[in-house]
Amino acid sequence: MTDRPSARVLDLFAVPDVVTPLPGAPEGPGVSVVAGDLLLTPGRDVDTLAWLAPLVARLAIALDTRPGRSRRDLRIAVPVPARDGSLVVEGWSASRYEPGSVACRDLGVTLAAGRLLHAELAAWVPQRPEALEPVPVELPGRAAQLVHTELAGRVLLDPWGAPVVTDVTPAWAPPQWAEALCVLDAVAVGDAPPSVLETWGSAPERDLLATARSLRPR
Repeated sequence: MTDRPSARVLDLFAVPDVVTPLPGAPEGPGVSVVAGDLLLTPGRDVDTLAWLAPLVARLAIALDTRPGRSRRDLRIAVPVPARDGSLVVEGWSASRYEPGSVACRDLGVTLAAGRLLHAELAAWVPQRPEALEPVPVELPGRAAQLVHTELAGRVLLDPWGAPVVTDVTPAWAPPQWAEALCVLDAVAVGDAPPSVLETWGSAPERDLLATARSLRPR
């Protein structure tokens, strides 16, 4: 069953006491819900969002205001603090929700959005944040960088078809590490067939799946 925020969470984020499932998302723990004009997500960490949310907000605004952008270019959901300034209330965080947006259940689209995001993050965050320890994985020829380790289920499609990345869950690792986690998660919830585990990426990249599998017990 999908988690539901308490009345206190809804009050502090100033949204109505009407919570609906994220359109298109599978039910289950950890799945975001919609309340008013916000997307609420459980299981978020206060210390992580203290340094991550300002960075994500700046990047989101930069993407939305980039000259020459089209309606279908990558977007990032802007984090929204609670009325008391908190970024996390009882484990829930909030970000702006575009009405009509739906969860992306297409692995190829999700991976493509992740690659665009990681290219932006590599430029915006060239040095490892002190709060992040490197993930002990290596991939020849690919440097570690800030990546989103929860891409599956955290990419929406807005009414114009633009991918909207939500709830960045950070790690310092090669971007293919994040993709390996995404592939495993997509297979686990039925968004991709198990055969993709044999066809995704190059042979060295597929080797990451074995390590990633140990961190994604299902």
